[in-house]
Amino acid sequence: MSIADDILDATLRHSIYLERHKAKTVRDILALLRDVEGAIQADLLRVDLDAMSRRDLDRLLGRLRKSIADGYEPIIALLDSEIKGLGEYEGQWQVGMFRNTVPVRLDFIAPAAEQIYAAAVARPFQGLLLREWYQGLPDGQFRRLRAAIRNGFVEGRTTQQIVREIIGTKKQAGIIEQSRRGAEAATRTALAHTANVARNEVYRANKVLIKGVEWVSTLDGRTTFQCMALDGKMFPADSGPRPPVHVNCRSSTIPVLKSAKQLGLKNIPKSTRASMNGQVSGELNYDAWLRTQGNAFQDEVLGPTRADLFRAGLKMDRFVDQSGKELTLNQLRETEAAFWAKAKATD
Repeated sequence: MSIADDILDATLRHSIYLERHKAKTVRDILALLRDVEGAIQADLLRVDLDAMSRRDLDRLLGRLRKSIADGYEPIIALLDSEIKGLGEYEGQWQVGMFRNTVPVRLDFIAPAAEQIYAAAVARPFQGLLLREWYQGLPDGQFRRLRAAIRNGFVEGRTTQQIVREIIGTKKQAGIIEQSRRGAEAATRTALAHTANVARNEVYRANKVLIKGVEWVSTLDGRTTFQCMALDGKMFPADSGPRPPVHVNCRSSTIPVLKSAKQLGLKNIPKSTRASMNGQVSGELNYDAWLRTQGNAFQDEVLGPTRADLFRAGLKMDRFVDQSGKELTLNQLRETEAAFWAKAKATD
């Protein structure tokens, strides 16, 4: 097996744990968002929109704007904290992965956490800076709320009808549910952006050792055509496209090390020289990779029932943690450290 295949193997496993961390962060964000939703509903249920004057309506909208802005302060603070922590961890993980997979000692450089965070917030994604993405969440919720209230007021709808549109029904998502989905998408995308920026900073810092960067897409029923087209392509270590390329993008990258000859390595075992061939990883998608991981890991990822079906031939439809497990950043760190320790013990 080549070094590129070992790196791909480690990266796919790491991606599973990253998805769990995203799920935990999303749950924490949505829990805080419920406080905002409760304040909105309480404010609306205290008033009678049918009897309101235009001035009263403007005062209500002013109160709602402030309530939303205040409620989002801890949400933005939490997301910013998670971005800092994940950026630092991802940079450390990448360097640790090199040291655990490369069979010879090379001097890999770990960028400073401050450098990674600065790059993450300064690098635009779809025309917006990262901070603009998540700081725009309260403005977006207020705009949708204001439009529903104003339109209902002009059309002469009752307070109950307007509140129903905001809260939603079983058949139709309301404005609150739309805001939840927006917050979840922004959180997942922000964390994916941060992880990929951290990887790229490691590649840049170690470009003397790295031949290029291979794009790795999650190949399942939710993969976009754009990510399918990029999967397996190699780009220079310090340039070229990088994920995320769209909202909720799950693609990542792996580094392709220079060959032993290109690195000037001499007097190393023939098997090591053969594995350090400077090639990209072999063709392998998530479904095929998971089938090589053994029953215990399949059970952990999918849950025992789904894992039995998977082993019986069921294809993977989604690259998510099917067992419903979530990981804090500390749990992510501990879980992966335990994996590397176990891997070294069995060598």
